[in-house]
Amino acid sequence: MDINIDKSLIKVMRTGSVIIGTNLTIDAAEQGNAKLVVLASNCPENVKARIQATGTAVLVYEGTNVDLGPVCGKPFTIAAMAIIEVGESDIMAAVA
Repeated sequence: MDINIDKSLIKVMRTGSVIIGTNLTIDAAEQGNAKLVVLASNCPENVKARIQATGTAVLVYEGTNVDLGPVCGKPFTIAAMAIIEVGESDIMAAVA
């Protein structure tokens, strides 16, 4: 299934539950609360390694942190975000 990641992210921001920020995302992944972690393509390698070590599903967004923020409707950059509840989004199909 081919999904539009940008539209899925907009929908999960509107209808789901999301944690934004590298430290909070790492905590959510380590505690097993995150269903999916979205990382910007330029996310720092140490952050990426810590999250991948938890076994949580990871989606690497094709754009940079500067691109990911506005897609999520935020006026700031986002390097990492954890999706706790997907809401009405089909974002999980991107990693299936």
